Amino acid sequence: MQITRQNKQLVKIAGSINLLFLLLCIALVIFLGYEHNEKQKIVGKTATFILANSICWIVNLCILIVFVPLLSKWRYSRWLSFYLISYLVTFSLAILIGNSSFYQVLSDEPGGEGLRDPVMGPIIFVISINTLSLVAIELILARYAQTSIRMENANMKTENAELKMKSLQAQHEKLKNQLHPHFLFNSLTALKSLIRKDPELAENYLVKLSEFLRFSISHNEQNVVPLQEELKFSLYYLEMQKIRFRNALVFTVDIPDHQLLSASLPVFSLQLTLENAIKHNKLTQEQPLSITIRYIKPDWLLVENNVHEKLYTDPASGIGLKNLSDRYKLLVHDDIKIENDINFFRVYLKIIRL
Repeated sequence: MQITRQNKQLVKIAGSINLLFLLLCIALVIFLGYEHNEKQKIVGKTATFILANSICWIVNLCILIVFVPLLSKWRYSRWLSFYLISYLVTFSLAILIGNSSFYQVLSDEPGGEGLRDPVMGPIIFVISINTLSLVAIELILARYAQTSIRMENANMKTENAELKMKSLQAQHEKLKNQLHPHFLFNSLTALKSLIRKDPELAENYLVKLSEFLRFSISHNEQNVVPLQEELKFSLYYLEMQKIRFRNALVFTVDIPDHQLLSASLPVFSLQLTLENAIKHNKLTQEQPLSITIRYIKPDWLLVENNVHEKLYTDPASGIGLKNLSDRYKLLVHDDIKIENDINFFRVYLKIIRL
């Protein structure tokens, strides 16, 4: 027979309750002494109550552990296998003990009335002490059930949170990993064009590209990076594009040094907005693309560029700002802000404070 964790807990509590009553009885005997008749009556009644209470608890626990599991398939098994058997057994024991010589030692009314009555004594015993024992057991079981439900709910919430976090991480990794082949394809295409036009510039571009990729690989495992690191990474990218487009690209950075200390961004976020600006605008010596990276209070990073849209653009890949928006929602439950008018295109990146 396997005792459940609930029943083990119940046995411990029952033992503690009855041990407490026993200690109180001993303390009472020590305090009152046992010399006078009146004191003997009080001690005898206390000992009788403790004995009766202990018997009720032992009987009810045995029924609960042994009989209830055997009849658990019955619709009314709780009433038949627990309460009914409990009252029958305790009633029988009350009759046996109440009319025994052992009880006479404890009783202050030998051969007389009260609990020594062959019928009323056991009935009073069953109705009072055994009922109190059953009520106490039910309260303990109800409290245990509530605690178990709360623990299960807490465990479920923890498991759901862990699953959600793993799902978010997987989604973020998927979005982040889209950037590398996309960027590498564009960079190699630009390198191919530079090799034909200017081999020396192509070599310089290749050096910058290798630095950029080295930096990218070293930060690929991170989801959020310090703003200072993301800015350094993005400037590598702009320097590469400056080699490619020369005076057709102009960029400025206006971020106070003290704002770089505790600020962070999703990895590759700033670089992605810069790539988006270069991809969707026409860059010429006459009308250069001007990009400004600026800190805006309270905690935003503004990437602004003038608008000179290409007459013919490549089909949208769905990777650019949509990717960045999705990653922001996954990481910080926030979103980027986009403003687009005739002259300027602005992207606001929320700075993360760690």
